[in-house]
Amino acid sequence: MGHFKKFFTIVIIVITLSLLVLSNISVPFLSSVRVQYIPAGSNIGQSLEEQLEELNRQIEQIQNQKSDLQSQLDANSYIISGYNSQLSRLYAEADIYNKEIEEITLQIKQLELQIESLDKEITQRREDISQTESTIVGLEEESNARIKDNYYNFRLYSTTDEASTMLNFTNINSFFKTSQYKELIQSGTNDVLVQLAELKQQLQDKKKDLDEKLLQVKKDKEVVDIRKTDLAKKKEEADVKIAAYLASVSQLQAQNAAAQTKIYAFSEEEIQMKAQANLIQQEIMNSYVPVGSGQYVLAGTYLGKQGCTGLCTGAHLHFMVYIDNQIQDPCGYLKSGIVDGCGGGYLDKPINGSLILTSWYGNRCFWWGNQNYCDFHTGIDIVGQPWNAPIFATHDGYAYKGVDGYGANYVVLCQNANCNSGLKTGYWHLSEF
Repeated sequence: MGHFKKFFTIVIIVITLSLLVLSNISVPFLSSVRVQYIPAGSNIGQSLEEQLEELNRQIEQIQNQKSDLQSQLDANSYIISGYNSQLSRLYAEADIYNKEIEEITLQIKQLELQIESLDKEITQRREDISQTESTIVGLEEESNARIKDNYYNFRLYSTTDEASTMLNFTNINSFFKTSQYKELIQSGTNDVLVQLAELKQQLQDKKKDLDEKLLQVKKDKEVVDIRKTDLAKKKEEADVKIAAYLASVSQLQAQNAAAQTKIYAFSEEEIQMKAQANLIQQEIMNSYVPVGSGQYVLAGTYLGKQGCTGLCTGAHLHFMVYIDNQIQDPCGYLKSGIVDGCGGGYLDKPINGSLILTSWYGNRCFWWGNQNYCDFHTGIDIVGQPWNAPIFATHDGYAYKGVDGYGANYVVLCQNANCNSGLKTGYWHLSEF
């Protein structure tokens, strides 16, 4: 009977919506459907529950895509953070290289000035040496000329020597022995020649020192030039790394911008699809017809809505299983894949969609008010979405409604009419039933 009423209600809704579309009347539910997710005509023959399940699947897919994009954003941001750290270090290294290159450039300039100064000084010393050599040659020539003149005079005016020996210098030693100019030549010209010779030696020694110093300065400049070349190479390598990091950061930032755009687009789709799902869900919930107490129902029949009546802290379903009136752990009786941590049984899901297990079967302790209570939990607590999600029969049986001593609405579903044997399931804290 319940299935017939449900089917009849769905048929009425479909016919009404079809008439509205044919009459070109705007329907908010239809106008909110996005073609790329539920194309026109794709839901023909689908029940509202199937449409809702498909929407929820697509919403979950969008959420997974958003999660993947967010993971990519987080990973990229982490990499960018590492790149920024490397960039800071490289910028510092490049700055140090620049400072060292500037310092070495000044040293090279200083050495070049020293080389230029030494070159000038060496050139000057060469000129001094050349001038001194010329002076020595001149003095020697002058001395020779004076000696000759004196000798000529000696020969011309002497009575002891013959005129034929006037130009003969074989007796020059005797001339120096008796010459009145002997002392003058020795103390005059010879002293000057000695001084000039000493000056020439000093200039040569100075030039040698300058040559050695110039050689050392040139060697120092070569070392500094090598250091400058090495620093320039390191600076170039740092610049290449900086450029590579900046390119990578730019690429990651572009990826992040694209990911943010996609996340925004997915969020917009998700909002619209959730609104659409809510409308369908509302249609589904409005179409449910409660069963009468004692009525026989099939698995999947609507029994009521999730709620928080009686002793509870939030909307949920307290689900119990009895075999021959012996309480059982419901986890082992539910089919696999309905609730994480449960499975292996034959009972259908009591709530459509994804479920969250909030309390296990067995001994437990909890705070209520300002006191700690410990008791034996006779079932499992599961939560579905939305807060007043519809509750369905997990098997065939007789449905009995009631309200317990704490004010909780419940439905007990018994395999046998007397509920004294066989399978029995309990559905507690319903908001409607």
